[in-house]
Amino acid sequence: MRKEKEKEFFAQHMETFRAHGIADPTFIIKTAYFVKGKAERQFQLFESEITKGTDIYIEFYDNVKDEKDNVTDIIPFNSDRQLFKYKSNPYYGEEYEMKEGMNYKGEPYKLYTIPVTELRAVLKDSTEIPYNVYQKRKDVGEPAEAPVENIKLPRLQKSLFPDFEQEFPNKESNLSLDDVYNTEIADAPLSEITIRDLAAIMLMKPISARPWLNDIIKQTKSEI
Repeated sequence: MRKEKEKEFFAQHMETFRAHGIADPTFIIKTAYFVKGKAERQFQLFESEITKGTDIYIEFYDNVKDEKDNVTDIIPFNSDRQLFKYKSNPYYGEEYEMKEGMNYKGEPYKLYTIPVTELRAVLKDSTEIPYNVYQKRKDVGEPAEAPVENIKLPRLQKSLFPDFEQEFPNKESNLSLDDVYNTEIADAPLSEITIRDLAAIMLMKPISARPWLNDIIKQTKSEI
């Protein structure tokens, strides 16, 4: 049943794949669940899936069970049928929790547990947005394709992120756009921090366009 459902789910996203120019995507269906001690849902990829070195496209599903706990159907998890992309990560062995087990045939397997915040929502207008932005839009009842300026980011807790402009009032800047990303500049005022920079800081991933910020994140992760 799962394989047949996977084909049905795949057919739902053909238009989106065409919009993105993706002729032969790696597509799978997965469940997303909460783990004790984790704030966001998680999903799992088998070693055979995560080691392909290609981006993986995912739609989440729910199992429908009868009174004897037997699976009778597989249905979409999200009513909007959102398609997500897991971008191939060569550092999966260092960044994700792994567990080993045996399948019903007695064959060993490895599973990697990944937070859904690693995903990007693949939109029908040929763009992508981070999972957190997608979820924020969904929470306020806006379509996934809503303009970015409509999304209000939550206020950061003062205890975690101090008011840098208050603490360092003498650090004024008249940097040009070229200067902002100059590798020789090791700081930038809070007013010039981009959403990408904020994502890099909060996710602790070197995805900023500022090399010096990426270097700080890499060094910090190596010391943890």
